[in-house]
Amino acid sequence: MRKLTIIALLLLVVVAPVSAFSPRDSNLSTNVVAIAWSDGTDLSVAIANTSNSRTSVTVSTPTVDSRGRQVFSSTRVDVPGRTIVEETFRPAVPRRNEELVVRVAEGYRSTDIPVQMVGIMDPEGYIVQANTHWTVAVDLDFLFQDSGRTRLVVDDYYETGDGFNRDRIRIQLLQGGFSQVRGNSNTIEYVKPSMVLTMKTPQVNDLTTITFNIRKTDGSSWRDETIQGPIVMVYGRNMRYVGPSTDSGSGRTSR
Repeated sequence: MRKLTIIALLLLVVVAPVSAFSPRDSNLSTNVVAIAWSDGTDLSVAIANTSNSRTSVTVSTPTVDSRGRQVFSSTRVDVPGRTIVEETFRPAVPRRNEELVVRVAEGYRSTDIPVQMVGIMDPEGYIVQANTHWTVAVDLDFLFQDSGRTRLVVDDYYETGDGFNRDRIRIQLLQGGFSQVRGNSNTIEYVKPSMVLTMKTPQVNDLTTITFNIRKTDGSSWRDETIQGPIVMVYGRNMRYVGPSTDSGSGRTSR
């Protein structure tokens, strides 16, 4: 008799320190922080100015399309003191094997910002208030592309860009996978698995960033794959977020 063996997905959350990436590790002044993300169509760039004085930056890209042109036009952005400004672009399709990169320049200093693509992880937002609950939806379906036993290890704590604050990451919801259909003992159905992580953002007065990692393993540490979580801005009462620009079609969208 043929036996059908279903190897269960084992999901563990363990204590593991996080070395949080900080957008402050750039060539810009210590008062300017920038992150970028895209849903595959719109590109958003958030620029924070933690000083009391207004500053100006130029947002551009080294990424080109199939004709060798930049995928969106550069623009100058004025950022008031203690303010977060979000600019929205509609970039063209990058040339083959080109990754979308945002370049932020402040005077003679510039830095390249990696663009976060909404994919395996879909955060509730990339700019969030301090001392609030923040969730991240995680698509687990990619795990079932592998044979055998798979473990997903989520960092027990997130850490901030300044390294002084951290809080626990909790699994709020875990659903999907294989299940037996009610009323028919010989039928098994499969629903794409997913989970929702929740955490409380740190209590800060100004600005910081947070992130975390998820490690995929089959029990052999030398084959572990680390997936970095979203990098988001967390702002406190001393900062003001003016909101996103308004979509208008192509290139830079109007504000």
